[in-house]
Amino acid sequence: MVLKNKTLLITGAAGGLGAALALQCAQNGANIILLDKNRRGLTALSDRITGNGLAAPGLYPMDLAGAGIDDFSSLVETIKVEHGSLNALIHCAVDFEGLQPLDQIKPLSWLKSMQVNVNAPWLLSCACLPLLKQEERSHLFFLLDDLDKVSGAYWGAYGTSKAALTGLVKQFVESLSNTKVIVRGIIPGVMRTAFRASAYHAENPLNQPGPEIAARKIIDLVLADKLPRGVIVNITD
Repeated sequence: MVLKNKTLLITGAAGGLGAALALQCAQNGANIILLDKNRRGLTALSDRITGNGLAAPGLYPMDLAGAGIDDFSSLVETIKVEHGSLNALIHCAVDFEGLQPLDQIKPLSWLKSMQVNVNAPWLLSCACLPLLKQEERSHLFFLLDDLDKVSGAYWGAYGTSKAALTGLVKQFVESLSNTKVIVRGIIPGVMRTAFRASAYHAENPLNQPGPEIAARKIIDLVLADKLPRGVIVNITD
């Protein structure tokens, strides 16, 4: 698969990995649709892309914490009208409100994290599947984390949601095994991002690789004729 003229939807596009992925997809000639709650971040990313002489991306400001079925249906209709197809959906959006004991997490914060990290990816994926299934080959990628690390104390709703998302990915793989939709959960590894900084305060961000490296590896997976075996791909291996 080549990315030129292919349509990709990236959530969390204003974040570190999402933005790096969007820029590299645009450089490869893809039609990209960028979804994020951060309107200013989306605009800045769009300016950066067009400033490099690349085609303007489609911007779709949306807060996944409050998004429902109708919101995702409207997004899919917009994709149909403006692009006619969808070749890949890559879930990069994440909600993380810091490390804290379970009994100190505010209930609304817990529910918000589960909504953004699990419920929204499920709803959006289901809404997009009719378009993805129409393609000769399409991709549905979810960003996961190392459960050995984030299932311990203080990881709270984030760790729990990543465990749930891993189960969701496995079910999607099984249920779509007879289609041309390629489903994978991707562990991107350590990156220099705002999320990483909020979880590891004592760490020097400059000692970590930029998200551009992980973005390149994710694109390589989209372009690959044959993906690594298994439901979960740790791109640091």
